[in-house]
Amino acid sequence: MIIPAWVLKIIRLGVFGNLWVSLCAVSMYWCTAFMHDLKIHLLLSLSIFGATLFIYNYHRLFRKKVIYAKEISERHRWILAHDKLLQAFAVLGFLLAAGCFLPYLEKTLFLRLSPFLLLSLFYVVPIWKGKKKWLRVRDIPYFKIFLVAAVWAFVTVFLAFLAEDPLWFPDIAAWFTVAQRFVFIFAITLPFDIRDLKHDEVSGLQTFAGRLGVNGVKRLSNILLAMVALCSSIAAFAGIYQMPHAIGLAISCGLTGLLISRIDEESSEWMYAGFLDGTMLDQFLWIALLGYYFM
Repeated sequence: MIIPAWVLKIIRLGVFGNLWVSLCAVSMYWCTAFMHDLKIHLLLSLSIFGATLFIYNYHRLFRKKVIYAKEISERHRWILAHDKLLQAFAVLGFLLAAGCFLPYLEKTLFLRLSPFLLLSLFYVVPIWKGKKKWLRVRDIPYFKIFLVAAVWAFVTVFLAFLAEDPLWFPDIAAWFTVAQRFVFIFAITLPFDIRDLKHDEVSGLQTFAGRLGVNGVKRLSNILLAMVALCSSIAAFAGIYQMPHAIGLAISCGLTGLLISRIDEESSEWMYAGFLDGTMLDQFLWIALLGYYFM
């Protein structure tokens, strides 16, 4: 099937302009709300969407001259050709995130989130001087994926609870979901090391793909996804999750594992930024669908 050129332009705008991953970030917040029977806040959803749009485009623009390895991909060419548009998206994302978050801006809430906001901002900004060059948080060997998974897990889980009560303190159920979300995000972020393998080797950054190899990374991702599926079942029997939600989570992990099994060094940008990021939205759809029909 031949896809019309105008449709491809819209898809590239959504994926390469980081609108798609921003929607996926919101879907992770929705997952938390569904699994713990919490209210979904429209303004908070828009704030998470805007914050992700800002962070990701800020990241792309800040590093646009150094993110390339020996070959420039379709995504890189698109970024260079739409520099002004990404700047506009970054500004729009910041304004949307800040404006929609104002109703939730309690002092305690801001203090709890500030470490994760700072880590997100300093992810690509050089903050200390190494032997030969200024270094960023992401330059710490193997730390990049842990950082990404931690920020996504805490923000998409804790915010759902804090929006209900700014003085809320995490309980066992919340910590379990944080752990489950951390492992899932870690599992789907690992394959991005395969995509960035050439660039990371050129820049000297040590990663899991460089250490374990492509097949080793895929095996580790699938083991982690199996752990999430198993733990979700245990959580259902323990009364932390409803069984339909746990089954939906397990199904999404299985489908995500199949997708990761098909990834290799020759996989296109669409496999990563499109389908792999989309597994977050897929997880929400399964949880929402099974929850709607069986609860």
